[in-house]
Amino acid sequence: MRYPVFLLLACLVQSNVLADEEERRYNLIRLQAERAEQVPNDTMHVSLNTYGEDRDAAQLAARINADMAWALKQAGMYKMVKARTGSYRTWPVERDKILTKGWRGQQNLELESTDIEALSELAGVMQEKLKINSMRFTVSDKQREAAENRLIEQALDAFKERARIIRVNLEATGYRLVDVNVGTAAQHPPIRYQARMATADMAESAVAVEGGESNIRVTVSGTIELVVP
Repeated sequence: MRYPVFLLLACLVQSNVLADEEERRYNLIRLQAERAEQVPNDTMHVSLNTYGEDRDAAQLAARINADMAWALKQAGMYKMVKARTGSYRTWPVERDKILTKGWRGQQNLELESTDIEALSELAGVMQEKLKINSMRFTVSDKQREAAENRLIEQALDAFKERARIIRVNLEATGYRLVDVNVGTAAQHPPIRYQARMATADMAESAVAVEGGESNIRVTVSGTIELVVP
C-alpha cells in the first residue's frame, strides 16, 4: 500500500531536480547556420483545359467529353507522362439574369513528367484542341531529399563551427548543446508561358521550355550553453 506514495515522492524529487537544472542554466547562446544549393528542376507540370459554348447543355458536355477523351488518348502514348483529369464545370450564359442564352463548360487536365522533352512534345500536340493554362517546374522528391541530406551535413558542420568560434571568443572551456532545430525549404522560380491560339504548325511542334533551377535551403538553429571556468 506504500508504493503509490513512494512513487509520488520519487516523481516530486525528479521534478524538483529538473526544475533546479533549468534554473541553474546560464550563458545560453542562440545561433543559426544556413547552407543552400541550386538544384536543376527535373519535373515538369502542365495544366491545360478544354472549353466550349453551346445553346444545348448536352451537346456542350458531349463536345468537352470528346476533347478530353482525345487528350487522354494522346497522353497514353507517352508512357513517362502522368495524366489526370481535373475539375469539370458548366454554367449558364444569362441575359438580364433571366433568359438563358446558352451554356459554357470547361474541364482541366494535369500532366506531369520527369521526361521534360517528352512532356514538351505532348504539350505541343495538346494545343490542337486544348489550351495551356500554366506550366511549372519542380525538383523530384528523390533529388530534393538527396540535396537536403547533403545540406544538412554542411549546415550542422557550420553550426558547430560557429559554436566553436563563440566558445573561443568568450573564453569558455566548452559548451553543451541545449536544443537544435533543422528546417528545409525549396524556392521554385516561376516559369511564365504566354498562351496563344493554336495553329497547325504549333500543334505539331514541342513547347519550347527551360526547366531552370530551384534553390534548396537548410537552416540549423539552436541553443548552446557555454561552460565557464
